[in-house]
Amino acid sequence: MDIEAILAIIFVLGVPSMALATHVVLRPLIREYAKLKGLKADREELEVRMAQIEDVVHDLDRQVSRLLEAERFRRELESGRRERPSLPDV
Repeated sequence: MDIEAILAIIFVLGVPSMALATHVVLRPLIREYAKLKGLKADREELEVRMAQIEDVVHDLDRQVSRLLEAERFRRELESGRRERPSLPDV
């Protein structure tokens, strides 16, 4: 048998069968890799959104604290006005 005939058989039958086998074997691995990569991207997006929510919660807490302090101050002013004797008319 001639080397050209062997090479022709390898290229006609061997290479396509190896490509098909590789495709069949690697397809599930590639799908799993893509799924894991997508999960990682989802996790990163979730972490970013959680950080944004934490910032909003801290901002709301700060605003509520300021409102409580303002209300406390207003009540102190009102209670101080009532207890204070009025100034004599001159």
